[in-house]
Amino acid sequence: SDEPTEELKNMSARRGRFGSASGPYIYLVKEDHKDLKESRKKAFKTGDFKDLDDYINEKLTAEQRAKLKSPAYFYEVEFDKPGGLIMPIIVELTFEDDTTELHKFPEQVWRKNNETVTKVFATEKKIKKIQLDPKLETADIDVTNNVWPQGATPSKFDEQPKK
Repeated sequence: SDEPTEELKNMSARRGRFGSASGPYIYLVKEDHKDLKESRKKAFKTGDFKDLDDYINEKLTAEQRAKLKSPAYFYEVEFDKPGGLIMPIIVELTFEDDTTELHKFPEQVWRKNNETVTKVFATEKKIKKIQLDPKLETADIDVTNNVWPQGATPSKFDEQPKK
């Protein structure tokens, strides 16, 4: 958005940056933020902002400008560690064309925050499914929360043979 939220206005004032530069600025605001106007809830292209477009055309080469269009999708995923055991994070991304991509993050990802870890996946294709530990390589006892989007999980009662 080209309009800052109240928090961003206050942060600029706290950091002493208020009035030091006239802008223009572009702000990254979550789409569910209370200050974001409904008319701004859309993806934008660099050409939508004249100053950004001018800057890109002036400062970047044609090859660098072509790379700006790639990757097309960004997914921010937050992992939590409810059991307290430090384990690696193994994630399988399944795309709309049913191809998969495996990402492995070592145990050290937990060293800065022992509760949650956030990772961003930048992809060329749209993700259909995200699965944590697809081959059951970690000591996860509750695998019902390892898939996005959350599907119907059969209960142990349903899995029993019927007589």
